[in-house]
Amino acid sequence: MAAIAVAIDTYFSAQEGYLAQPPNYEGIGYIQFARTAYLLLRHLHVKSALIELNSIAPLWTYLQTLQYFIVGDGTWQAFTVRFWPVALLLILVYWVVRARASRAVAIAAMVLTALLPAVSASVRASSWEFLSGQANYAENWGLDDLRPDFLAVVLTLWSIAALAEHHRAPRRSAYIVSSAFAAAAVLTKPSTATFGLVAWALALGVMWFWRRDAATLRMTALAVGVLVVLLIPWAVAGGGLVATISRLYEAAVTYSTAYSSSVRFPEKLTYYLVRIPNQLGQVEAPFVIFGSLVLVVMMLRRHLDRAEVMYAGMAAYFYLAFTAPANKDPNIGEYVSLSLWIFFLAGATRLLTARWPARVRRATPALLGVVGVYVLLAYSLGMVALAYWPDRERASNQQLQAVTVDLAREIGRHVGNDDCFTYAPGPGWPASIQYLLMDSNGAAPFNNPIDVDPTTTTIADYILIARRCSAAIVYKDDIARVAQVFFAPAVRQPYLQALADWVRSPDSGYTLDRSWSLSNLASPLPHRLGRYQGVSLTVELYLRSPTQNATVGSTGART
Repeated sequence: MAAIAVAIDTYFSAQEGYLAQPPNYEGIGYIQFARTAYLLLRHLHVKSALIELNSIAPLWTYLQTLQYFIVGDGTWQAFTVRFWPVALLLILVYWVVRARASRAVAIAAMVLTALLPAVSASVRASSWEFLSGQANYAENWGLDDLRPDFLAVVLTLWSIAALAEHHRAPRRSAYIVSSAFAAAAVLTKPSTATFGLVAWALALGVMWFWRRDAATLRMTALAVGVLVVLLIPWAVAGGGLVATISRLYEAAVTYSTAYSSSVRFPEKLTYYLVRIPNQLGQVEAPFVIFGSLVLVVMMLRRHLDRAEVMYAGMAAYFYLAFTAPANKDPNIGEYVSLSLWIFFLAGATRLLTARWPARVRRATPALLGVVGVYVLLAYSLGMVALAYWPDRERASNQQLQAVTVDLAREIGRHVGNDDCFTYAPGPGWPASIQYLLMDSNGAAPFNNPIDVDPTTTTIADYILIARRCSAAIVYKDDIARVAQVFFAPAVRQPYLQALADWVRSPDSGYTLDRSWSLSNLASPLPHRLGRYQGVSLTVELYLRSPTQNATVGSTGART
């Protein structure tokens, strides 16, 4: 079922979603690591490949590299890595529901889970945007971004469910399995590992509190020990702990002005709550939200078991934990949404089968029929939406794809792998360009630094570093206009604008090589589907003259 769901979503994504554009951030960064490792391993450069595999998200990179070997080299092939989190989530749902209800009910829950926007983002985004007339690429189609958060969420859910489902008779094996999932979640997304580990520690603490015996304490110590043993090679020998702390410091302090969302306090409280419909479905969300509130009341009246208490606490914890930080990200909301979904399924099946077992048994065939009709309707509406998708939206994606490919081809003619080109905001740029330029060993030209710290880097310093590159990508338009369609935080804009102005100056030593027009681009932010105020831009590629190449060194730092 997971393979089918991912295959169908891959097709929808290739039509108008994530795969219809150049692979974008954050996913393109992880694709780069995996494809580089794949190409190196094909040529038996094992030592270099291991360096790439030990990336900022090691387990996710390993799985993406594995997909390249299984399915082949290509962007849609990399997209199939979503099979792993989808499969694990469906198995988890089946296991949790089957412990409370019949096999048929568990299968129905698994099918509904496979259709959630968090799982089948492109299928649901196409039908919902077509019916509502409102487009929002970042919030809807963007759930398919090939970042590791989805897998990290599912692994964290497994680490807690392995304990919760055995709360009546805790077993050593359950604690070991739980710690293995917790360690896997850390290796999947180290930057959010703290939140998952705290949730896991709370689950261990609750399990001990309920029993308060020596056996539970020993099993808790065993679980922590297994976790430490599993993570030491990465954290210490691989330098993962130091690298993760450094990356978090850069995002939270050094480059906070670029990555911290300017969300006011009232919106901060509801940021992840209002995104539940986008991630659990506009149809499903009202039932889940209202049903969960009813279940909380029943839980307080002790009509639910302790496992449901743990799931409810998990959802509440993730909401509070991710609401507190200043940085906000829609995809992080999957921690809240999927935790709530597990609580809803576990609580509803527990309550219904305990109170009305005969009625549930008689209603099961009808339930399967309704689920079947709903699935057929969702996929059918998605196909109709693709058939009548507005030409303006389709043309916008096609332009982004065509210009990126042509720009990469032109850069490849003039810039070697030991040289660089300058960064400019664009669809996954510069990584999506480098992805296309990789040679058989995974090498590609690098770029000047993307992020800037205004307290340490002046505009003159930025240009001094950028001029080491043989090629400069700039926009003919004001950078503020570029920021309407591409990620260009205010802190970067003065630097990017100064570089564009400088490279056009007569004394820069650069000459215009080619330019590309992007017309009537759609914003990734909310807008009316097919009816929007488009943005038109002109991308320019400048090359350093041969005389300047002789006098300017091509040294620089990869970013």
